[in-house]
Amino acid sequence: MVVSRHKLLVACRVTVLLVLVIAALRAGFFTVYRVAGTSMLDTLFDGDRILVADEPWLVHPVRPGDTVVFEIQDEVLVKRVVGAPGDRVALLAGHVVRNGHPVSEQIPVAYNAHDTMHEVELGLGEYFVLGDHRAVSVDSRDFGPIDETQILGRVVLRMSGSGISTVAALERHR
Repeated sequence: MVVSRHKLLVACRVTVLLVLVIAALRAGFFTVYRVAGTSMLDTLFDGDRILVADEPWLVHPVRPGDTVVFEIQDEVLVKRVVGAPGDRVALLAGHVVRNGHPVSEQIPVAYNAHDTMHEVELGLGEYFVLGDHRAVSVDSRDFGPIDETQILGRVVLRMSGSGISTVAALERHR
């Protein structure tokens, strides 16, 4: 059997990539969590597994649009970042307004709570987080902004019975 040079090169690259991913997982750069609850529907489903970068700045700094895992009051939650340090965040009839501009979201209308919240200015190291299923989510509307020290990591991949996908429901532009 003759193996082409191209196929051999591709196989080597895949093997090296796999070894690097496994090494990164073993070194503690990533953690796998299981989603419990419905506050992030339709982005994350109850029972999904998520790959979380424990040091989110290795990929890029946490920014609006990212999904993060954080700890608050001895509970680990997963929510979407809608405001970062220095941002002004408000809700107008359920729509996120950041720095005076409406944020384009891809969240089902049925999941919106349609609530209004006065503008909050985020301080140094503060993030405003919301669940994608806002009608049931407990988030920054309830407990206020979270501090960067509470963030355990940024969700990199969603692993479900239907495969692996990225996690996005909010525009990532500032």
